[in-house]
Amino acid sequence: MQARAAGHYRADSLDGEGFIHLSRAHQVLPTAAAYFAGVPDLVLLVIDPTLLTARLVYEPPAPLPSSSPKDTVGGELYPHCYGPIDLAAIVDVMELAHFPGVAVPADTMALLRQYRFMRLPIEGTLYRETWRSTDGDTTAAPAGTAMIGCYAETLGSLSRFHRLTRDEVWHAYAGDPFVLHLLHEDGSTSDVLMGTDPLEGQQVQYVVPAGTWQAGCLLPGGRHALFGCTMAPGFTPDCFEAGRVDDLTARYPHAAAIIARLGVTGGETRLPDVLA
Repeated sequence: MQARAAGHYRADSLDGEGFIHLSRAHQVLPTAAAYFAGVPDLVLLVIDPTLLTARLVYEPPAPLPSSSPKDTVGGELYPHCYGPIDLAAIVDVMELAHFPGVAVPADTMALLRQYRFMRLPIEGTLYRETWRSTDGDTTAAPAGTAMIGCYAETLGSLSRFHRLTRDEVWHAYAGDPFVLHLLHEDGSTSDVLMGTDPLEGQQVQYVVPAGTWQAGCLLPGGRHALFGCTMAPGFTPDCFEAGRVDDLTARYPHAAAIIARLGVTGGETRLPDVLA
């Protein structure tokens, strides 16, 4: 909240040492394990260095205890930001537990700059609402909504199993193919390959019927996929319900493996009203 009000993020080290300690992708997890072990709900700020206005210097760390993961002998350099971090340079905020420790590809970073995605609660999907009709029905739902989303392997962005009370139309825009895993009300399951090459069996558009449990993710080896979803009536938080692993596995035991990966294991299954 303080960072939003100030328009930038600053750490205590900026006053004490003159810079903010940052890490390159491969340095994040070892550093977190050494200095933040046991700290719950850690989040990672993904920074686009091209958008920083403060000076960024890659330099050796100061001498540290032997327990530090920082290599002072092998010449490992760490990024130090000599000033506040502009909010515009923070292109994503994600749960540290979902970060694989791999650098974000340049083209994925370009999408983050372009769309300034938010993170959908519960699922953690990168998304940006692009249209919400001002016309509504008797339930106060808008006549229609549209959003752009992004699955990104290095950012842990995917869709966990959920169902909606309204039909949802998916659109494939760019990037790598991705798959929609569907659990139908009659107990059957199916997979839909989404992508931009219909001649290779990829769907550029697909309607997921209301009440169908759905989850989505990149195919193995994919970097990112840019997609869209439209709904009429439009999306509201009360039309969403996430699927718990135990509940879905009991009903769809033959899909236990994908449910274990993409189901919700705890916490809330309903979205906050603030999204409306």
